[in-house]
Parts: sequence; structure tokens; C-alpha cells
Amino acid sequence: MANDKGFKEVFNWWYFLGIVLALVSFPLVHILAGWYVFFFSN
Repeated sequence: MANDKGFKEVFNWWYFLGIVLALVSFPLVHILAGWYVFFFSN
């Protein structure tokens, strides 16, 4: 059991990176949408 090659680690750095990007980007979505509406609503 100690040298089990088929074991996949539950924690993945891609999951961590995706969570961090989501937490950073969600508060900025309304700002980007506001800029889009302001610049392209003429």
C-alpha cells in the first residue's frame, strides 16, 4: 500500500489555480461588463 502506483492525489494544483482565478474574476465581471456597455452602447 505504501508504494501504490495507481494512487491519484486528490489535491491538484490545477484545481487550486482554477479556484483562485474564479474567486478573483467573479468580482471583476460587473466592471468589465460595465466598460463594455459604456464603450459599445453608442
